Amino acid sequence: MGERRGTGKPGRNDNHPMNNSRIHLAALLALLVLGMGLSGTGTAAPGARSKAARTPSKSPAAIALIADRKVEEADIQRAALVLAGDPLRSSGRAAWRKKLLDLCVDRELLAMEAERAGFVSDPSVRQKIERAGADVLYDVIRDRYLLPAATPTAAQIDTARAGGLFRRVKLSYILSVSDRKTTYALMEAIKHGASFDSIAALYSVHPSAAKGGEVGWRRVGQLNAGAWRLSRTAKPGDLMGPYANAQAHEFYQVEEIADPSDDEIRDVMMKDPLREMKTRYEVGLLQKYHFTMIPDAVSSVLFASATEKTDSILASLDAAGFRPKRDIHPPLGTIATVDGDSISYRDLAFYLIRDEEGKAHIDDSRELIMLSSTAMLPRLIARDARERGVDKDPAAARRLRLIREEISTRAMVARAVPAPDSTAVRAWFAAHASRYQRPPARRVLVAVFASRDTARLALASWTRAASRDSTFAVEGFRRATRPTATGIYPRFYGEVSVFDTEPDPLSVGVRGLDEGQISSLLETPNGYAVAQSLGREPARPYTFDEVRIRAAAEAREDAENTWVVRQLERLRAATPARTVPARLDAVRLGLATETGGNRR
Repeated sequence: MGERRGTGKPGRNDNHPMNNSRIHLAALLALLVLGMGLSGTGTAAPGARSKAARTPSKSPAAIALIADRKVEEADIQRAALVLAGDPLRSSGRAAWRKKLLDLCVDRELLAMEAERAGFVSDPSVRQKIERAGADVLYDVIRDRYLLPAATPTAAQIDTARAGGLFRRVKLSYILSVSDRKTTYALMEAIKHGASFDSIAALYSVHPSAAKGGEVGWRRVGQLNAGAWRLSRTAKPGDLMGPYANAQAHEFYQVEEIADPSDDEIRDVMMKDPLREMKTRYEVGLLQKYHFTMIPDAVSSVLFASATEKTDSILASLDAAGFRPKRDIHPPLGTIATVDGDSISYRDLAFYLIRDEEGKAHIDDSRELIMLSSTAMLPRLIARDARERGVDKDPAAARRLRLIREEISTRAMVARAVPAPDSTAVRAWFAAHASRYQRPPARRVLVAVFASRDTARLALASWTRAASRDSTFAVEGFRRATRPTATGIYPRFYGEVSVFDTEPDPLSVGVRGLDEGQISSLLETPNGYAVAQSLGREPARPYTFDEVRIRAAAEAREDAENTWVVRQLERLRAATPARTVPARLDAVRLGLATETGGNRR
């Protein structure tokens, strides 16, 4: 293997991704969360394993080694997605590949540093890792075991078809609240030639009455149970009913009938199991591992949560999560158990919502049970995955590792670079004033309506200010606070600055208006807008208050990037990467004209 950074002089590579101070931390973290699909974890029969799955896969060849870690083809391919827009992709593909490798190596270095510093063992970090990992493991368990078990067999589909309840019927419908005698008279009138849609319009209380009772396609199983037997032999034009329905009666006229395909039957049969699958699985885990609340702990936790701040409670716990009784403060310890494991208040803290005083009220024992089971489930899912061998799957194991490294790396950076205070943010804003320049804009008066028809009526009267003001009053409009082109909603109005470069419908619709002109009706994602141009606004610097949030985010991003670059300079020198250039050149990146790009 060749020595890639043996000189101990970091920062010598002009194409290194760290030299772009605007993207490097985001790119590194994106590597940890982008494109981590679980290949080879599709649906299979319960317990079924292919020969390929039983045979250990050959470990991919390493493109680079960093201590005991390695960069593989999948890492380079994910890096290519992160840096897909880099100019080097088209102008210098060899340099671009090198840049991808550098990004992967630096990610490994940061992950190693986070592990060395013990962030993986930090309780709050560990809980985040457990929760995210449980989602990954559940997805595999669902696809491999739960879905196959819930999928109906061919025999079950045939039985369902024979029952007739899955037949589809296009029909018209009458829901009558008339007395039984009148209802039967209506039915007889239709049988003797009266128009079904006319009777529906006059007597049906169903919303479909305005359309002559037409309700479209329904499955037989969705009809009144009294119609099921007759539906087996029904033909277009047949009447069915009347059938009792609470305090009313209902009857149907058949227009068309269609037998369902196997796929349609399967989809309907799986609808309810799919909707309830995760809940049933989680309840089954709690039962399987004998989840139990500790009765004596319930009142103590409820009292502590109501009277103490969450941070104060956490600070009072020892390493095992216990606290003896202190003055009026109750003792705390194990809240709930499962076979071989338990949780304490510290485990609950991750799921608690705190009020302005820092307290996390738990209203009653029912809520405590829900919180406790929620806190316990990530561990139980991981336990179930181990027992099924899911955690040994290479794709799942890789995904879990990347989640662990992403969360611990984020925690390391967040602890090293706290959020800047207001003074620091204002100083950043002053030092980078050229970034915060407001382009030329057009000032418009905008009102947004929920209904197209109401908006059209308003548009017709907008040429007169008095009519416009009366529209606002009659419709109950309110003036929006700091409205934007995409952030003004129905029954609100206000003056908005729109920019010529913005692609949203409102900005595009007023772009050619002269001062005083009124737009046509503009359909936006929020409703139907009417706008009047009030004139142009010249370019100017943004005020600090206008971009306070953006400036705070960018100030922190810059501080984080500075810290990351400094750490990587040290880590690269301490742990040089050894690479195999030929393997890097052979990675397939989907570029047909480059080496390795179109291989099969």
